[in-house]
Amino acid sequence: MSTFLLVILAVFTALSAVGALWFMRWQEQKRLERARQAVEHADRMGELSMIGETLAPWLSQGCKQFLAHKIQHHAGQLQQLGIKADQRCNRAIENANQWMDAAKGGKTPLPAQSSKAQELRNLITLLIEYIRNEYKKNLVAAAEARPLLAELKILNVRIAAAVFESKAIAAENMNNHSQAVHYLKKAMAALQVVEKPTPDIVDMLADIKQRHELQLAQLQSNNTGNRLEAAAEKLAEDDDAWKKKNF
Repeated sequence: MSTFLLVILAVFTALSAVGALWFMRWQEQKRLERARQAVEHADRMGELSMIGETLAPWLSQGCKQFLAHKIQHHAGQLQQLGIKADQRCNRAIENANQWMDAAKGGKTPLPAQSSKAQELRNLITLLIEYIRNEYKKNLVAAAEARPLLAELKILNVRIAAAVFESKAIAAENMNNHSQAVHYLKKAMAALQVVEKPTPDIVDMLADIKQRHELQLAQLQSNNTGNRLEAAAEKLAEDDDAWKKKNF
């Protein structure tokens, strides 16, 4: 075999080896990307399911159906990747099916405990971030995202106000007018940030304002009474001191 042919064979062998190595790396990258996408879709399903389960008593039917559609979307992506749904994903799919057909439930009181309220507010923040990211990826239209975000922001405010109001009620029951005024003022501040308040927000704010004025009047009355008592005691002490000095 001539030297030229040997060179050609060597070059061809080297190119084949490089090509095979590149193909193996491409296959590995494709496999890793497929695994990454599968984990991402499964995580989103689990996260949306958990959010929906926890917030469902206070979400509109439209918001629950949005969660259901998104869970179904991620389930479809998993299926396209050829990944079998695990127990967590199956649970999410079950929830999605329920939320698609769920009838309107009764009114559930908002949590008054700070720890539970903070848990709900954290989940609301997660859902808001998810909707915004889906909008940026053109997977949610602005017309759909806008009312959902408005609903979640109002729910966030209502939860914060409910905690402050609960603390104010406790202070009112103990006739601690100073603390009641403090927490009612915080509740008002929370509710007043809503740009387009719903009727229940308007009613809640009106009630809190009325109670705030009442507690403030009680506090001012007590402070005036305390100052008068202190002044009377001071006059009595001065009078006693004068009598002792002169008699």
